[in-house]
Amino acid sequence: MTLTIQPFTKPVCKKISVPGSKSLTNRLFPLAVLSEEPVVITGSLESEDAEIMRNALVKMGAKITEIKTESGISDWKVETANFFTNTDNIELFCGNSGTSVRFLTALCALRKGSTTLTGTHRMLVRPIGDLCDALKNLGVNIEYNKNTNFPPHTIFPSSIFTQSCDRFTGMRKELKSVHLSGELSSQFFTALFHIAPKIGLEIIVDNELVSKPYIDMTIEVMKDFGIQIENVQNEYAIFKIPQQNFTVPTTGTFEIEGDASSATYPLAIGLITGGNVEITNLPKKSLQGDAKFKELVIDKMRDPKNNSIIPLGNIDLEDIPDAALTAIALCAYADGYSKITGLSTLRHKECDRLFAMETNLQKMGIEVKTGTDYIEIWGDSKKIHGAEIECFDDHRIAMSFAVLGTVVANVQILDPECTKKTFPTFWEDLEKWRI
Repeated sequence: MTLTIQPFTKPVCKKISVPGSKSLTNRLFPLAVLSEEPVVITGSLESEDAEIMRNALVKMGAKITEIKTESGISDWKVETANFFTNTDNIELFCGNSGTSVRFLTALCALRKGSTTLTGTHRMLVRPIGDLCDALKNLGVNIEYNKNTNFPPHTIFPSSIFTQSCDRFTGMRKELKSVHLSGELSSQFFTALFHIAPKIGLEIIVDNELVSKPYIDMTIEVMKDFGIQIENVQNEYAIFKIPQQNFTVPTTGTFEIEGDASSATYPLAIGLITGGNVEITNLPKKSLQGDAKFKELVIDKMRDPKNNSIIPLGNIDLEDIPDAALTAIALCAYADGYSKITGLSTLRHKECDRLFAMETNLQKMGIEVKTGTDYIEIWGDSKKIHGAEIECFDDHRIAMSFAVLGTVVANVQILDPECTKKTFPTFWEDLEKWRI
């Protein structure tokens, strides 16, 4: 299926709401299970990624019940059920959901049955070795079923959270220490953070830690469950998480804010069409790093004299890698040179995103150069033209080029269905935004 985007005929000046945060959705569901108390999650993302996570947790022994609401967005009641006692040996298909395969890899270490994690072809070439090595060093038995350091892999039952506890408090006095490289993915750390209160962990960061805002988000979310994580001297070099009990608010309810990454697309469309968009369900004090997109990208690229778009120039967007794709698309239309650095993690996402952006922009007549962790763009609003956009089964590639399609004729998205991963209503919403 191919979708040709019709350029917008007027500036987009709207107040827009976006789907619930994927990052928060896929953190809250595992944490709700670990809390061992019933939790109701409201405003969660309804997408392939969220469904993969929910289905996996149910198969692992949790009970998750859908609660219909008048708004049309379902609430979900999460109960531990027999999660900690289920002895079934199971296989979990994680599609191309990186958060699912990584968070679940650690969570499976608490099960009493063995668990095999697998996914799409792309998932099977996304590295998991650093996280598995850390778990192995904690005493978890993990076997790779095909290629070392990559899914599919099997996690066998362990006793890591029942060893050496104080006989009076039931808690371990000393923290188990483990090293974990920070250069590939912050999700590996979130995965360990989730299970750390059951174990008592000191996590020592080897190499520089990427995507720190996602670490901050996890720490803040876990505070809502009564969990304290010490970021020693606030240097992201050592994290200390003693054994603690998960708790939930007296209401037993967690509300999820809008997805900051998804918000980048209507914000960018507002800018590129000469309008202005406000996101209604993204709080000013958002937990999400990508909420800085407006400040770091939109505000810098808006020419206050005539509300037109200007180049971004030289900027490091390591802290907002998902939003960087939207910035790259904007730079292609802004007349002049931009260089975005800090993008090494994009090589290991749903696809090699730097390669995908480079390839498609070159098809559209834009001069682009990429390196290990950067992209250079020589933007040209007069030279850029339509082309067939290969999405590489990556939702963010499709939506980033949709931004360009609102001002460039004949932009053809070859796999529009891939947006179901995080923004199932994107194409319908795009048509609403043009009105």
